[in-house]
Amino acid sequence: MNDALGDLHNMVPHFTQVIHRVVNGSWVNHRKVWDTHSLILVYDGEAVIGCNEEQRVGKGDLIYFKPGDVRWGYTFEDNPMKCYAMDFQYSCLLFDDKEWIKKDIPLPMQSFLQITDSHLFSRVLNLFRNLTKEWISPSTFNKVFRERAYFMEILNLLFLWNSSKQSLNYDKIRKVEKVSQYILENYSHKVKLQQLADYIQLSQSYLQVIFKEITGSSPIEYLIKVRINKSKELMKEGYQNIGEISELVGFNDAFYFSRCFKRIEGTTPTEYRSTISSQNQFV
Repeated sequence: MNDALGDLHNMVPHFTQVIHRVVNGSWVNHRKVWDTHSLILVYDGEAVIGCNEEQRVGKGDLIYFKPGDVRWGYTFEDNPMKCYAMDFQYSCLLFDDKEWIKKDIPLPMQSFLQITDSHLFSRVLNLFRNLTKEWISPSTFNKVFRERAYFMEILNLLFLWNSSKQSLNYDKIRKVEKVSQYILENYSHKVKLQQLADYIQLSQSYLQVIFKEITGSSPIEYLIKVRINKSKELMKEGYQNIGEISELVGFNDAFYFSRCFKRIEGTTPTEYRSTISSQNQFV
């Protein structure tokens, strides 16, 4: 999958509140300067929300407040808003040369975003729901990691939707994820484009179109990159015979493997293996 997070991949979020809010009757929020980041996903009812400007929101609308934004709003007694919301802060740590550097990287989001794709909205809503359940759960060894995992997937989907000019079809993402998972599980075997198309019950041409749209590469190019990455792991583990390595990762032709490796890595398998051999470590 294409990762929309970019440098925000190294984000460390801290939540101050995660809540499922069902408004009873009319409700008013007076103007206030907000001091955290905040996301609100409306799944039912209506409200008027102000985030520097005022908009009427309903199902499918997501509102983003950043620190310093002026926030206000009110609901309607005959159709009160139901939503999930979270307040959070975050830091981004990037590794530069030999040290970690804390950078202030803003979230690439506008104040109001409408999710019109029903599949995407359903997935994002479910992630908010799971995050809210995790937030109220007792502390366990994996509570913080699960909260962050839900949060990061929410952000990645929202950034993809936003960057695609809201033309993203989440159903395509689900299909591409299924094909990419199949490739990851079967890369060492013979895999053909028609086989992938039959697996997902799509035409070859349409599969190639949506796979390229979501991942930036064709299904076969994705397969080749997976095989090359695995071959690099095998070399690091001490495998020496290039022909054996190429066969283990699914290439029937060692010469074709070498050409693909050189095209992707900029060096031959033999040269790469030599470099790795000179840097052998236990881990």
